[in-house]
Amino acid sequence: MPPSKPKPSEIAAEAKRIWLPYIWKHYVKDPKTSYAYPDSSAIRVGADKRSRNRTRVAVLEGDPITHAMGWYQNAIRDPVYKHCKRIPVVNMANERRAGGDWESGLTAPEECFARRSNLVHALTMPWNAQLGRDENHYPIPQRGGIYCPEVFVFRGGPDMDYATFQEIEKLPVISVAPVRGPRLNEAGSSYSFEQEKELMKEKMRTVLRIAAYCDHKNLVIGAFGLGPIFRNPAREVAKMWRILLYEEEEFRGVFTDVVFAIDSNMVGPPAKTGVSDVDIFREELDPSTIFPTRYGWG
Repeated sequence: MPPSKPKPSEIAAEAKRIWLPYIWKHYVKDPKTSYAYPDSSAIRVGADKRSRNRTRVAVLEGDPITHAMGWYQNAIRDPVYKHCKRIPVVNMANERRAGGDWESGLTAPEECFARRSNLVHALTMPWNAQLGRDENHYPIPQRGGIYCPEVFVFRGGPDMDYATFQEIEKLPVISVAPVRGPRLNEAGSSYSFEQEKELMKEKMRTVLRIAAYCDHKNLVIGAFGLGPIFRNPAREVAKMWRILLYEEEEFRGVFTDVVFAIDSNMVGPPAKTGVSDVDIFREELDPSTIFPTRYGWG
C-alpha cells in the first residue's frame, strides 16, 4: 500500500516548527528581509533601464518557482552567464496577511509557496535599523508591492508531494496582490467594469516596476490573478501583459527574458471553450501576435 500524501496543514506545521527557525538562524544574513513599495508610480522605470533589444517571452507549463530556480542554475553553468543574477518570481499575494491561509489546507499559489519556503518570515520581518523596530507592510496598498531579495526554498510543490530538497535554494520574490473576484461578463471572458480592469493593469505595472527598480532583467511570472481564488479572465490578463511589455513606452526593452509559467494544478481545468490558460497565453504572446506581419504597397 503506497504511503499517503502529506496534508498541507501538516506540512505547514512542520515548516513553522522546524524549518523557519532553522533558516532564520543559519541562512538569513540581513534582518531587513523585505522592502515595501506603497505606490509603484513613485518608482516609474526611467529611460536608462531601456535598451533597443526586444524582450523575449516564453510560456511554459509548470510551477513558476521551480522554473525560476532551474533557469538560474542552468544559466550559471554557462561561462557566458556565470554572473547572472538570481531570477525573481512573482507571488500572487494575499493583500491582508503574509502567506494567506498557508497553515490551513488551502492549495492556492501563495499558500503552497509559504509551506515550502520562509516566505512568511521574509514578508513579515523587515527590520528597520534606524527606527529600531519591525515594520508592518500589511495590508498591501492597491498599487503597492513587497520585494524580498532572498526567499529560501526547502521543498518542492504539491506536484512533488512537498518533497524536501537536498540543498536549500533561494530566489528573489516580488509580492503583489491581484484584483480579487472582479465582476465579469456572462461568459467570464472579460471585465464588466473598466475600473477593475485598469486596477489589474496597474498591479501588473507594479510587478514590472519593482523588478526593474531592483535591477532584474529577467523575470518569472506565474498565473497572476488567474484561478479560482482571484478569477481574472485569462485572455484579458495575457493581452495586458503583452501591451505592457511591448507597447507601453515605460517597459519597452527593459527586460531581456520573461517567462510565464502556468501551473494547471493552480488555475483549474480549461474553461467551457476547452482552451486552457496556458494555451491562451501562448496564443496572445506568440511572436506572430506581438509582431504581426503587415503588407504594404510599393
